[in-house]
Amino acid sequence: MDKIEDLLIATDFFPKIGGAHYWLYQIYRNWPKKVLACVQDYKNDAALTDLQIQFDKSDHGALELRRLDFSLDSVSLFRLGNLLKIWNVSRLLANITKCSVSRLHILRIIPDGYFAIFAKLLSSRDIKLIFYAHGEEFLVANTSREFRLFAKMALKKAGLIIANSHFTEQQVRKFFPEARVEVVHLGVNYSDFQVPASKVLAYRQKWGFPENTVVFLTVSRMEPRKNHAQVFNVLAQLLREGLSVGYVIIGTGEEEERLKRLAKSLDISDRIHFLGRVSEEEKILAFNAADVFVMPSIQLGPMTEGFGIVFLEAAAAGLPSVAGNVGGQPEAVLHGNTGLVVDGTNVKELYSALRYLVLNPKVRKDMGEKGRKWAKQHDWKNISQKVYNIISSFCREP
Repeated sequence: MDKIEDLLIATDFFPKIGGAHYWLYQIYRNWPKKVLACVQDYKNDAALTDLQIQFDKSDHGALELRRLDFSLDSVSLFRLGNLLKIWNVSRLLANITKCSVSRLHILRIIPDGYFAIFAKLLSSRDIKLIFYAHGEEFLVANTSREFRLFAKMALKKAGLIIANSHFTEQQVRKFFPEARVEVVHLGVNYSDFQVPASKVLAYRQKWGFPENTVVFLTVSRMEPRKNHAQVFNVLAQLLREGLSVGYVIIGTGEEEERLKRLAKSLDISDRIHFLGRVSEEEKILAFNAADVFVMPSIQLGPMTEGFGIVFLEAAAAGLPSVAGNVGGQPEAVLHGNTGLVVDGTNVKELYSALRYLVLNPKVRKDMGEKGRKWAKQHDWKNISQKVYNIISSFCREP
């Protein structure tokens, strides 16, 4: 194996779908040097085995993948079976660092941090720890005394924390005020979202909406905090007013059946398309074919949006967004510029925002153009270079 300075640890990885590991994947596949990524092995998961084989054969840029079994019985550190597993895997990681690795990049404080902390202790080298913070893990950590204690300890040992938003930075500082935190917003593969108009039109026609319909789009897991139901209520009101609107939903989740029942009770089923899981190509076409991206997420319990890559994807496609005012969403969508930020719990506020965009095509166009510029600044190549510069500067310090 070539000399590699950077080792990435991710106990959750592709082919599973997830925003956190997508974030790190895009940063390190564009890294200027080779990176070894020790990631979860799903060979014993029948539903993921073939997908993993297919994924691992594809091009990953600067990333060299090595699959390990990080699976634990639970996320608790203080269970004998978990401690044995963490110890054994950490010994392997420490052995990997012997040749040239001097930096460990950790996706999550818990449980990824367990392996990183032990590996650093067992390593014969002076290893620097770089943790990534995406927001909700710190809200979850507050639900348990054990998690709170470990999060504080891990942050003290981390030399550097990369946070995806200023909101997330605030969560980090609640645990360790002296932490060195650098905020770097998420990114998007901007060029992927530039699609010929003819191809977009052909795809949009498949939805079957009348020609003048203003189409809302949501791309997310169907769970309560994504707030699809509130959009349904607004859609029903707009249709009662005689406005031609439609709604396309990409994703699956526990809320799907309830949402379908709600659509039926509101008599709007013919104006909603549930597309389920789609390919990356179809997702990009959907962003380009819609008129407004809407995901007015709310906070439920410890879960919230740390930032929201989907808002940058919408911007890259020239789509204005309507986002919630919690978490890092107001940093992903610039209110009055690339979209509108609302209180997702206030149906009147959401209604006013969507109605305004439906009735003002010029505003939609202007916001879309500003969104493209915003997204282009956040191309993953730029984001990766920014993170590389921050980490390189940190590592040069005495």
